Amino acid sequence: MTVRPTPEQVLMLAPDRSAAAAAATAADPAAWSAAGCDDAAVWGRYIATSAEPYEVAVDLGGPAFRCSCPSRKVPCKHALGLLLMHAELRVAPATRLLFANEWMHRRDGHPSTHEPAESPDPQVGGDENVGAGPAASGRPARLGGAPDPQREKRRLERADRMRAGALELDRWLADRVRTGLAATELAQPDTWQRLAARLVDAQCGALANRVKRVATLVGRHARWHDDVLEEMAVLHALARAALHTSTLPDDLADGVHAATGLTAARDDVLAGVPTTARWLVAGESRVREDTITVQRTWLCAIDGDGGSGRHTWAMLLAFGAFGREVDSEHQVGTELHADVHWYPGAVALRAVVGRLHSAAVASAVMPRPTSLLDAITAAGWAIAGEPWLERYPVCVDAMPTPVGTGRWMLADDTGAVPIVPGFWRLAELVSLSRGSPLTIVGEHSSEGILPLTAWSNGYPVVLA
Repeated sequence: MTVRPTPEQVLMLAPDRSAAAAAATAADPAAWSAAGCDDAAVWGRYIATSAEPYEVAVDLGGPAFRCSCPSRKVPCKHALGLLLMHAELRVAPATRLLFANEWMHRRDGHPSTHEPAESPDPQVGGDENVGAGPAASGRPARLGGAPDPQREKRRLERADRMRAGALELDRWLADRVRTGLAATELAQPDTWQRLAARLVDAQCGALANRVKRVATLVGRHARWHDDVLEEMAVLHALARAALHTSTLPDDLADGVHAATGLTAARDDVLAGVPTTARWLVAGESRVREDTITVQRTWLCAIDGDGGSGRHTWAMLLAFGAFGREVDSEHQVGTELHADVHWYPGAVALRAVVGRLHSAAVASAVMPRPTSLLDAITAAGWAIAGEPWLERYPVCVDAMPTPVGTGRWMLADDTGAVPIVPGFWRLAELVSLSRGSPLTIVGEHSSEGILPLTAWSNGYPVVLA
């Protein structure tokens, strides 16, 4: 049986003072319909200010929160208000409403909802998912119970290690700039491998992976120093940001945590407010990083852009290890009606699919293409929000065009962008084009655009 929280404990869960003040207003039984509770949860429909009532539920064992309102605060004022009424004994026991019952059963299906230990994320090099505090991990303290001393000890130890790792990285970068990029040790792979190993020891797995990717740029071409210096500048920005996350806006701080190796738990993400839409599986890419295969599946919302031409993208990450390759859960060219839940960050991009409202079917529609200018502008704004962003999806109507010396570009009447070097299905893309523009979904990076999917006569052709 879960211990009932006190009103003071509930208000301590508020993400800011305004949410706490609004929760007191929302904690009015007259503003709720069918509010009820049992030993594990409390639920209800908030009807005070919305034509469509907000469906709200709180898992008392987490706590975890679910609300259909558009607020991105977790918990929102409605969840806090409902929990506050429960703490004040103003919610009567009842049979769970259907939406609350389904949500709780979905949470019961995830082992980490009940286990204190958390599973490692390959993206962060196998580090355990322990934050530097409730705000960092996205998981509030357990209601009505004493904190686990061992978990608290691990959390503090990891925070210290990650801070030391970020500080060491920043000093290492300063030393390299001071001695100059022409120093011989910079061109030696062992120099970068030793730094990456120290970052792994500091549980900064994502930073270590980034350092390893920088090492692959060394000696790639005659002007490789320019590329390395650019990546070192991004590493410096991340290291400094990691040392000062308390001074950053919440969304940006969450992005820094993820980029350094501290990701939100999947269950916490699924407990957030979803975006429900019809999603087209628009493209998929795979990249080999050391012994891990990273698969990115790009979903594009195909309804509700209001004619603006702006796309809502969602990136699903999956990982495979040597001998156990990752499978494609969603096939390119299909569409699904689903709830998509977003990982925290300054740029809403990484996501996880929650409830499926209907089975995936072959799609008869294409994503609406934009001009190259609009696509690169959107990517630029995203990179301005998170300067360490390495890839951003684009959907353009463009034609592959040769520019000499074996190089090709995607071009339209607003400009041209290089196709990334080494794109091995270039001949197929050119033959699909037949000298005319075609709809292409790809990933934009510092090297150009990597085409992933092209639509020919209304049918998707997978290129990656």
